[in-house]
Amino acid sequence: MPLANQRHLFDLPDDIVYLNCAAQGPAPIAARDAGRRAVDRKARPWDPERLRLADEMASCRALFAGFVGAEAGDIALTGATSYAMAVAAANVRIEPGQTVVMLEAQFPSNYYVWRRVAARDGGEVVVVPRPDDGDWTSAVLEHLGPETGLVALPNVHWVDGGLIDLLPIATAVHADGAVLAVDATQSIGAQPFDVRRIDPDFVACSAYKWLLSPDQSGYLYVAPRHQHGEPIEHNHATRIGDGPMTLSPGYGERFRHGAARFDQGAADAMIHVPMAEAAMRQIAEWGVDEIAATLAPLVDRIADEAESRGWRVPPKAHRAPHFIGITLPEPPAPDLADRLASGNVHVSLRDGRVRVSPYLFNSIEDVTALFAALDRNLRR
Repeated sequence: MPLANQRHLFDLPDDIVYLNCAAQGPAPIAARDAGRRAVDRKARPWDPERLRLADEMASCRALFAGFVGAEAGDIALTGATSYAMAVAAANVRIEPGQTVVMLEAQFPSNYYVWRRVAARDGGEVVVVPRPDDGDWTSAVLEHLGPETGLVALPNVHWVDGGLIDLLPIATAVHADGAVLAVDATQSIGAQPFDVRRIDPDFVACSAYKWLLSPDQSGYLYVAPRHQHGEPIEHNHATRIGDGPMTLSPGYGERFRHGAARFDQGAADAMIHVPMAEAAMRQIAEWGVDEIAATLAPLVDRIADEAESRGWRVPPKAHRAPHFIGITLPEPPAPDLADRLASGNVHVSLRDGRVRVSPYLFNSIEDVTALFAALDRNLRR
């Protein structure tokens, strides 16, 4: 069921039209206030308030697990998608001659690392071209077969919200005995995702977008079959010490159980963690299904307004419910987003498209303001 407008839970001035969550999700007031309290405890590290950090980290792990249908023990705390994918790459191998399948214009953090894997293992990179009809799912399926070794995908294309249905792709990947690594940064928190249905090997998510969390907050789902792998760094927090640090160096050869062995160093960020926890608690209270149901009519209205002007957008059957990219008749001026921002309308330009990503604080009036601003600027 769609939610009522939630603008009162964000620190947004009345004259700001913010349609840019795919670039940076604003922290809710609850997360902002948690961050302010965290700054205070950083300034006073002797305060018992600091002792809450371990529970906050556990809560973040459990909240993220809830968003993807996993167990808390399946989640590693990471600071970026690039780190999470580096962990995945270190724990998979493909056979010489096998293919690594990716999308055209895939996000760099889910691209560079897999090119290196192909070079390392003697594989071949296969890039799926952007389909004219917007049907990424069918296009990917056409490039899978017995030669497939690894498939690295998003489930929403970061440029324009083009949707990739991972369920039939995962079925084909598993049948080929290949590995599936997913960058779900542009969907988790705003669109349902269920690892129980898809059974991916790895799912990475940077949390500063749709999870409304600080920069350097992120998560990695690791399928149980990979949870005995090798971390890419070695820090004390991922090990079980043979003795306490109070009486020894704390060294130990045993890793922590589950995906926690892959936690990034300094995952116990005293300010970021409580902000991320507060933000995800708010999202859990709203409900991801409800968030998607609320944003879909706004995205549909954006699509209608764009198409009425002769501009192109991904077709409804092949786009995500929460953001969209608009292709103009001519490539936009490089400063178009800056000119819109000078009028308090905030969007992004990505790969030649105007990317519009609303949230629960937006309204139909904001969509009207966006297109009025676009019309004014494109007439210049």
